[in-house]
Amino acid sequence: MLARRGWFSLLVLSCAISVCHAENILFLQTTPSRSHHIWNKQIFDRLHENGHNLTILSFELEQSIRDKTFLLVDNFYGKIINELTDASGNDSTDPMSPFENIVNMYGFYEMASEILMKEPVVLDLLNYPKDFKFHMIVHDFTMGQFLLGFVQRFDNPPLVSVSAFNAPSYTTFLADIPLRVTTMPNYAADFGTSMNLIQRLWNTFYWCVEYYYRQRVFMSRENRRLRQIFGENTSTIEQIERQSSIVLVNSDFSFDYHQALPPNVIPVGGLHIQRSDNLGPELQTFLSRPSKGTVVFSLGSNVKVEELGYQINQAILQTFTSFPDYNFVWKHGAPEWFNTVPENVILRKWIPQSGLLADTRTKLLIGHGGLLGLQEALWYGIPVIGIPFFADQYQNVDKLERVGVGLKLLLSDLNIAKLRQSVGSVLGDEKYRRNAHFRAKLFRTQPQPPLERAIFWLEKVLEHRDFPHLTSPTLDMSPVQIYGLDLVLGTALIFAVVYKISARLLSFANKDS
Repeated sequence: MLARRGWFSLLVLSCAISVCHAENILFLQTTPSRSHHIWNKQIFDRLHENGHNLTILSFELEQSIRDKTFLLVDNFYGKIINELTDASGNDSTDPMSPFENIVNMYGFYEMASEILMKEPVVLDLLNYPKDFKFHMIVHDFTMGQFLLGFVQRFDNPPLVSVSAFNAPSYTTFLADIPLRVTTMPNYAADFGTSMNLIQRLWNTFYWCVEYYYRQRVFMSRENRRLRQIFGENTSTIEQIERQSSIVLVNSDFSFDYHQALPPNVIPVGGLHIQRSDNLGPELQTFLSRPSKGTVVFSLGSNVKVEELGYQINQAILQTFTSFPDYNFVWKHGAPEWFNTVPENVILRKWIPQSGLLADTRTKLLIGHGGLLGLQEALWYGIPVIGIPFFADQYQNVDKLERVGVGLKLLLSDLNIAKLRQSVGSVLGDEKYRRNAHFRAKLFRTQPQPPLERAIFWLEKVLEHRDFPHLTSPTLDMSPVQIYGLDLVLGTALIFAVVYKISARLLSFANKDS
């Protein structure tokens, strides 16, 4: 009886502690992508399960429940695409140059911010009671930097910056990440880490272009939006983003290029993967058809295959038809396009991609090179054919080719012959499967699941509020001080003075002799 009372008392005490530690958390999502929402969702769902109260800016429709409130921005991605289409009218299938990639990415960011700042939910959040207390703000720093004004609006609670976009190149402005342009390719380039002289020159140029666009063009306009919403006395975004207690990035050393990270930048690559993703009875029945395996074709949430035109869609379908021994699951937004499809092909507007890749019958992913899909494929040891469109997709697919896990196929080369050749090469050569299994072993061999690592650090921020021992002192230093240019100049000046004095003394000595 006493033992039972002891266990009961312990249970009551643990519940009381859990309630006492429930905190109000503001989660500012910024990227209008369903895949990015899935990544962020793993974090805010787990925080909610741990007893915290979440207020979430979201672009995906979710039902608000007790202690988890969604502030919905409706059809945000559609509004951006409409604006960009009206502005450019460009539907070329030619691959972007790195320069175009950088400019277009920040153009997308700016268009998104310009639309988002006018959304009613931003005003609703701004009108929260003055004394409302958030104990932590989680900001998706992929884009939407002007939203950092809410940090000061809510009296400077601890800030955590997160991004599903790998470790974005501009993470270096939030934390002290040393940038070595001679070994770290810019995300827009398809260089490896071993670059020749010309490639290093181009890579340095791309980093300079991005620095200029991010810090001089984009951020100056973001600061204008910040002041317009939060007032002229608000600190600059550059000052606020450096307040980040920790930075959670969707990267992993098993696949990404070597990069020295400071202690407050925590790699949590793949935290979205081991979620429940039920295939459903229809897909289970389809995958059970006698075959050599399943091929998944998905261009993610932001690329619509139906918008690539009739010719490319027919090339894809005819390629599937030419491999009757395999089953093909095709994510397609307009399955009604096709009057008939072969029995080895199934079309769905949305597919449980993680669940399909986890299935042992899946042999290949044909995708757009988005990081989240590639991480899922790598986790489960699935080879990939990547068709990049923009942003980091070119570099992601290039990495796959370099480690022998897949092939790159440019959109301009997407025809029956090239696609059939690529599919046949990957399915027919065991080296791709073997290399994929090796990468899966590297990725999955971790002392702690990436989601658990992310939650551990978020809870630590709530507990301690700040991590001054993890924050680099260089954030408050100028480049002259960081790189010791003043020391070099001072040393050179000393040598010059010593040389001058020595030369004068020698001159006098020679005259005396």
